[in-house]
Amino acid sequence: MRRRRRLRFNFFELTSPMSNTPDQPPPSLVKIPPTESATRRSFFAITAAVVAGSIAVLTPIGVGLAAFLTPLFRKSKSPEVRIALLDQVPDDGMPRYFPVVADREDAWTRYPAQRVGAVYLIRLAGEEKPTAFTAKCPHAGCFIGYTPGAKVFQCPCHTSAFNLDGSRVNGDAEVAPRGMDALPVSIRQAKTGDGNTIAEVWVEFIDFQTGHKEKIPTA
Repeated sequence: MRRRRRLRFNFFELTSPMSNTPDQPPPSLVKIPPTESATRRSFFAITAAVVAGSIAVLTPIGVGLAAFLTPLFRKSKSPEVRIALLDQVPDDGMPRYFPVVADREDAWTRYPAQRVGAVYLIRLAGEEKPTAFTAKCPHAGCFIGYTPGAKVFQCPCHTSAFNLDGSRVNGDAEVAPRGMDALPVSIRQAKTGDGNTIAEVWVEFIDFQTGHKEKIPTA
């Protein structure tokens, strides 16, 4: 009987050229340095995300801040104020002094019925509507008085003098940089409780800055 030959095979661990060594991480963990274009794309993507996030966060803040500050910067229209009855201003050319009482407002608070200034009303013969001048001197803001004997307005602070038409007595030689500030006037008809009609003098009271040749309303 023929004896069968037993074949012996030696098995070796086969490794490929990319097989790992103890000093190398597996291919899936090898860090591949990014290219320049990839780095640029990543930078722009991150920057865009940061900007978008900032806009999303800051927009509500900006809206809220604008709403918060609006009352500080909003310029309200100068109101017309009821000053007197027309019968209280005879047409004799004599200046009459009247306080101006109106609601005063700051940024968020309203103060009703506050004295905010004063005016002189002058009604000439035959005129239905009087002329109004603010009683504040355009030089430094002092209240101007009237001297009946001299028939002039005079400021007690720096001796500026004004004619009945508001002009400066001594022109440019006066300390005041301009004449008295005239204000718009209107006449309104109103009904009394007993049904009678009365004429009222209303003035658009405007506060002007002092120390300027031009009439510049205060903010």
